[in-house]
Amino acid sequence: MFFCVIVLASLASALVLPAQVPLRPQDHSQGYKFDPLLHLPGISPYFDAVGFGLEHKAPEGCNVTAASYLVRHGAIYANDKEYEEFIKPFLVKLGKHRHGWTGPLAFMGEWQSPIEEDKLEELTPSGAVDAAKVGKHLLERYEHLVPDTKRILADKKSRTYDTAKNLVSAWSHNDSIEIVQVKKNEDGAMESLIPHKSCEAFSKEPGKEEQATFVDIYGSSVATRLAPYMPFKLTPKDVVGLQSLCGYESAINGKRSDICAVFTDAEWMAYEYAWDLKYAHMVGPMNPLSPYLGFPWLHAQSDIFQSIDEHGTPGDGWPEKQRFFLAFTHREVPPFVATALGLFNSSSSAVEEFPDDHINWTRAWRMADLIPFLGHVGMEKMTCERGAVSGDGPGEFIRFVANTAPRPIPDCQSGPGASCPLKEFEGLIGKGAERHKDFHAVCDKKEE
Repeated sequence: MFFCVIVLASLASALVLPAQVPLRPQDHSQGYKFDPLLHLPGISPYFDAVGFGLEHKAPEGCNVTAASYLVRHGAIYANDKEYEEFIKPFLVKLGKHRHGWTGPLAFMGEWQSPIEEDKLEELTPSGAVDAAKVGKHLLERYEHLVPDTKRILADKKSRTYDTAKNLVSAWSHNDSIEIVQVKKNEDGAMESLIPHKSCEAFSKEPGKEEQATFVDIYGSSVATRLAPYMPFKLTPKDVVGLQSLCGYESAINGKRSDICAVFTDAEWMAYEYAWDLKYAHMVGPMNPLSPYLGFPWLHAQSDIFQSIDEHGTPGDGWPEKQRFFLAFTHREVPPFVATALGLFNSSSSAVEEFPDDHINWTRAWRMADLIPFLGHVGMEKMTCERGAVSGDGPGEFIRFVANTAPRPIPDCQSGPGASCPLKEFEGLIGKGAERHKDFHAVCDKKEE
């Protein structure tokens, strides 16, 4: 009897134990591996953002009837100011110290910079290839809208024009597409496409001091860790320069740079925060100018959508049947738009904090998800058979997309897929346009 009890107990245990094992132990995050290229604001090769997990395609029962995208240019050899401040000083030291590299940095003894100084802000060959890939993606996403696209806008810089040209090369009708380079502020075109260029009060200096403070803290720690493997001592700025080369070399060559593996995950997160801190002050929620610079594009696209509804044509010189609109710009502009709508701002009612002595891990402002090379923010107009789960009847809705991932508007997300009912959106834009209508009054007076 005792033996039977033992056997039965053993069988019971065997039956219970498997219940403690997950059904699919390799699913979801269990295969997670940190990727530094997803944490390089402004300088990483393009990647699709994860967002909030909302379906990337239109919600069930919805059809996208019009869309407008603001696209950053593709990969360049380097930003000139960042090259001069962070990268070049490191490269000069590297040229004088070719021996003495060991351990994780041993490869630096023979490493050569891929950056060509005479081509700093030009589109790279891999940037052109990536642009065509994004063009193919947009064609697949809007196959019913793209074929009627005959006119797109680009800033006057060669890198934006070249990006536009390579992106539409993925479309069969690319020979019939007019790429208009905006060189004058006709009908507020420059205020919409490159608003910071039309704003004398805008400066790239905000955030520089705060960034420098944080860089000194984390950069000193990194320099100390890498000191045993180097022939010279890194400065905090050298650390930023070396980390930046991970992004630029990967973007230029189209494959991951060996430099990316030199730094720890925590050091990459510090690098990411250093630039988020800078951008928050320069083009984000810490700069009171940002909403003024973001609303011209929002207002212009809203007007186009309204004109299509009221007159059956987008107006303002756009081809009559066009329903998909593209404009190519620089990295500063998508954050202006995102800030105006609160797409990357904190959901807290308090002002989002950006301390300069430690990382704010809970911040919503993460620019790696918005401004990689070819980063874009899109605005979709949808006709849906019904509203949200608690809604009723058919209707029209607006949804925003950042690097393919839907980003709900904090103040309006009651529609399908957390979209915004069109009438509510028009109300938001109207209020925003009224609140920020004094573009020139604010921008033309530097002292204020």
